[in-house]
Amino acid sequence: MTVEHTLAGLENQFVQVLKRIRRREKLSVWDKARLCMFTAAMHSRTKAMGAHWKEFWEKVHGQVVAGERKHNAKPITSLETAEIVERANQDLVMVALQEQTPLYFAMGMSILVTNDDVGFITSDAPCTWVNPKAHTFPPGLRYPALGQPEIEVSLPLTPQHLLLISHVRYPLYTDVPQSGVDNANGIRLDFCTEEFVSWKGSIRPDWFKVPEQQTDAWENTPEGKKSMAQHEEDLKHQREWEAEQKVKSDKQTPNQENNSDTTVP
Repeated sequence: MTVEHTLAGLENQFVQVLKRIRRREKLSVWDKARLCMFTAAMHSRTKAMGAHWKEFWEKVHGQVVAGERKHNAKPITSLETAEIVERANQDLVMVALQEQTPLYFAMGMSILVTNDDVGFITSDAPCTWVNPKAHTFPPGLRYPALGQPEIEVSLPLTPQHLLLISHVRYPLYTDVPQSGVDNANGIRLDFCTEEFVSWKGSIRPDWFKVPEQQTDAWENTPEGKKSMAQHEEDLKHQREWEAEQKVKSDKQTPNQENNSDTTVP
């Protein structure tokens, strides 16, 4: 119930801030804090995020139960982990509010505004974290994080307004052309798991375009090319080793069958 009351309060406060945003008014410190809290809630309360977090704790709970059974221990810790699994989604939202809100607040905030007829779309994962420079990192390091200088957190507020939080200080209200709207909508679709919403039911082909690999991508650097070549070489050796093991296994199988049919006097 605490989480439900917290979210209900956030939504009521957000409606009041949204009125000022529609009028392009200057936002107070409290207004910005409420937007940061609302963003944290929208980032953490998605179905996909909740399922991922719950799955993690289910694995932990399974390990605890297995450990207690192995040692014939009284189920004490497993009762605690079972409760954590039960309230996993609620805990995730509360942790996000506590941890993400102050990080957002320390960053720059801007409201992107458009008069485009289609406007900004939203989805079942409305709040996105994107690093436009992620393609310059090795694949294993491309996960977005708030500490990255280029990170951009965006959340559609209305079809005409999109909240942008980043480490760059833009004007509070920034008018964007259709190309900016299309780019933002493409990002929303990239993170969408099942559903997206266009307020007029319109879509544009540009939202679904698969971007080509950029020239400054890590894969095009000397380091990236060397690493990928080494990876391919390693895969080649792995396949050769697996083939050798299969040949050995095939050769041993007939002998094992013959031995099993031999009658010992």
